[in-house]
Amino acid sequence: MKKISFKGKLFKWEGPAAWYFVYLPKDLSQKLRALPSKKKRGFNSIKVHAKIEKTEWNTSLFPTKDGPYLIAVKADVRKKEGLSDGDPVKIDCIFV
Repeated sequence: MKKISFKGKLFKWEGPAAWYFVYLPKDLSQKLRALPSKKKRGFNSIKVHAKIEKTEWNTSLFPTKDGPYLIAVKADVRKKEGLSDGDPVKIDCIFV
């Protein structure tokens, strides 16, 4: 697996900071959990180069306790693409 694409809904994390995320589909998350540990970093995160529409950034996919991985969507990315809480997005990721 060298690259992945998925769709999800942007949501705001309810906490002290205004972070926004998208959950990866459960079936894709299961495949990512099965990757060898040498492909993973701290906390079993997976480093990727992500893209929404025309905006690209470097980030990581993070596992959650309840199963699916998630990806953070930076404020700069949301602003450039006109995204807000609840918007559907398509994200392309290349593993780095």
